[in-house]
Amino acid sequence: MKWFIILLSVFFMGGSQFVLADPEQRSVEFGQKDAPRVLRIHSSIDLASFGPLIEGFVQRYPNIRVSYKDINTLEMYNQTIHDSRSPQASLVISSAMDLQIKLVNDGYAQTYHSFLTDQLPNYAQWRHQVFAFSLEPVVMLVNKDRYPGPLPKDRQDVLQTIRQYSNFMKGRIGTYDIRKSGVGYLLASQDARQADTTWGRLLEAFGSHQVKTYCCTHEIIDKVASGKLVLGYNLLGSYVAQRVKEDTHLKMILPKDYTLMVMRVGLIPKKAPNAHDAGLFLDYLLTNSVQKRMQVETLMFPIKPDVMTKNTLNILGKSGPQRVVELDQQLLVGRDFAKQYRFIKSWEEALEITH
Repeated sequence: MKWFIILLSVFFMGGSQFVLADPEQRSVEFGQKDAPRVLRIHSSIDLASFGPLIEGFVQRYPNIRVSYKDINTLEMYNQTIHDSRSPQASLVISSAMDLQIKLVNDGYAQTYHSFLTDQLPNYAQWRHQVFAFSLEPVVMLVNKDRYPGPLPKDRQDVLQTIRQYSNFMKGRIGTYDIRKSGVGYLLASQDARQADTTWGRLLEAFGSHQVKTYCCTHEIIDKVASGKLVLGYNLLGSYVAQRVKEDTHLKMILPKDYTLMVMRVGLIPKKAPNAHDAGLFLDYLLTNSVQKRMQVETLMFPIKPDVMTKNTLNILGKSGPQRVVELDQQLLVGRDFAKQYRFIKSWEEALEITH
């Protein structure tokens, strides 16, 4: 039955190929090789952002070794279902909040309680089975040296630039391929909910100007940095903030019309090995010291507003109205098979994608 569900989900992903994470893909190991306990984490967070926090964890708990595997959000969702009888991972972390909610709803996660997780607001945890530890803006990224005209402040400005510099903008805009990226689908579906008319016009403009689509954030950021793209749309703010800090040719833009705020969330699979240490790691991420470290070192934006530094508050203050994507059952609506199929087909048609 579970295999039927997996295959059916592939069908409704618009015919995109179903690929499980390569079992031979090497994990990155943290901590002492002879540590008696092993915590296996599957996550979509780049090691540049997450590695320092894992290092801090194994220093705090030297009797635990962490085996970390970086997996695309959609692959990770399918892998978690595939491995449900004997999970590889003790902890699954993803920015594709809707896929995490679906795993919980379909019975693939177990309950966890602690003082720290119980302190989370309702919008940042669901059923005591999926927990947020980072809340960050969804942003645009521009190459200041290559972008034509004034830098955009919102989506209307982007549309104006595309109209005014139509020939130049062809092939120079990048965004997620929502057929391959779980978080890309989440952001696109949320855009459609927040601003249906503007979203439709933006999609049509992207489609008529040969938008480039990618599975992963770092690919888009690299292309913008190289000048092959001049605009990256709907990117996770923490990754962009890191690159902007290093490259003065780039600028991060929090749209003034509205800025989506998404969470990175973790769950412990049902039957997971070493569930105890998975819970310990979740608690570690929610401690004030680690929350502060996330932002001071430009790793991620914290979920706790009371620990935010002045710099983080200044960054978020540059946005327009903030629309937090909450952890609740509304996220399941967008992952209904029939609705998902129709949404992807409409997206393909608007972007004039024929494959």
